[in-house]
Amino acid sequence: MVAKKTKTKKTKRVSAKKLCSSVIVRDGVKKDGTLKKGYRYVKGGRVVKAKAKK
Repeated sequence: MVAKKTKTKKTKRVSAKKLCSSVIVRDGVKKDGTLKKGYRYVKGGRVVKAKAKK
C-alpha cells in the first residue's frame, strides 16, 4: 500500500504596508510606519511630540 502524498499549505505573504496599516494607530506615526512632522523617537522606541528649540 502506497501512502498518499499531501500538499503543504502555503501561507499568504503580507506586505509591509498592509501589516503596518493593521497595527493599532499610534500618535505621530503614519499608516506606512513613518513619523509625522513634529514627532520623534526617544529611548525605548516611544514616539513623542518634539518641542520647539528656543
